[in-house]
Amino acid sequence: MTTGRVIKNYNGFYYVDVGEPQLVECRRRGKIKEKILVGDELEIQLLGDDKGVIEQVLPRRTMLRRPAIANIDQLFVIMAAQSPDPSQFLMDKMLMTCEYGGIHPSLCINKCDLNRPRAEELKAFYETCGYAVYLVSARENCGIDTLRALLPGKVTAFAGPSGVGKSSLLSQLLHRDDLSVGAVSAKIRRGRHTTRHSEIMKVEDHTYVVDTPGFSALDFDHLEARDILALLPDMAPYGGRCRFSSCLHRTEPGCLVKEAVQEGKIQPERYETYCKIVDSIQERKRYV
Repeated sequence: MTTGRVIKNYNGFYYVDVGEPQLVECRRRGKIKEKILVGDELEIQLLGDDKGVIEQVLPRRTMLRRPAIANIDQLFVIMAAQSPDPSQFLMDKMLMTCEYGGIHPSLCINKCDLNRPRAEELKAFYETCGYAVYLVSARENCGIDTLRALLPGKVTAFAGPSGVGKSSLLSQLLHRDDLSVGAVSAKIRRGRHTTRHSEIMKVEDHTYVVDTPGFSALDFDHLEARDILALLPDMAPYGGRCRFSSCLHRTEPGCLVKEAVQEGKIQPERYETYCKIVDSIQERKRYV
């Protein structure tokens, strides 16, 4: 039996890296019912001629639903300082999606050459929220070496909305010019050419980069309102000690979360994100 990692899947075939120059093309055994994701670690039976059969999916360390990737060591959420203009609410939701998948992400602000003051402002804000923030410009090759130094020995995913320059950034990071790169459409303000499937690119032994198609599931309606605070690591420590154990930190008296907001310990914008999501969940429950 041989252990390997799924690099990509296509039409029911899984291409697995087992440490050899060539990937092994595998099909699954009929007994395997769970969905196999890019990044999954597998036990496979080699059949020769770079063919194999998947015998077992090994336990996952981390998993994101959409983009569907597994066993990520670190993840960078990419936003643009300008073009498209950044939305902090969207940023918060993407960061929360990562937290739900068991990954504490970092934030990468690209296109800093277009609006350096806004990039610095976002950096200061999210660093107070407990996130590492990197300012880069793929066009000017600024900050790329700092990011590249974080890759060795890890599986690193890059994800973000369309048009933020993810493909350009990866092209610089990996010294590759074969990645899909597209301009931002002037009409709809998003990228014209985007990644459609998650795929792992092997940089060197034990070092992989995952190019994802971005987040396509940013609602939290499948969760309970009481679960949301845990997805905001800067706010979570203030929960669980309010006057009422059922406190949702909205209108209840004796709420330590609201006190922390008033005292400047929690950013008001982050609390606003929390309130919007909790309110949407409660609104959904009223009609179920």
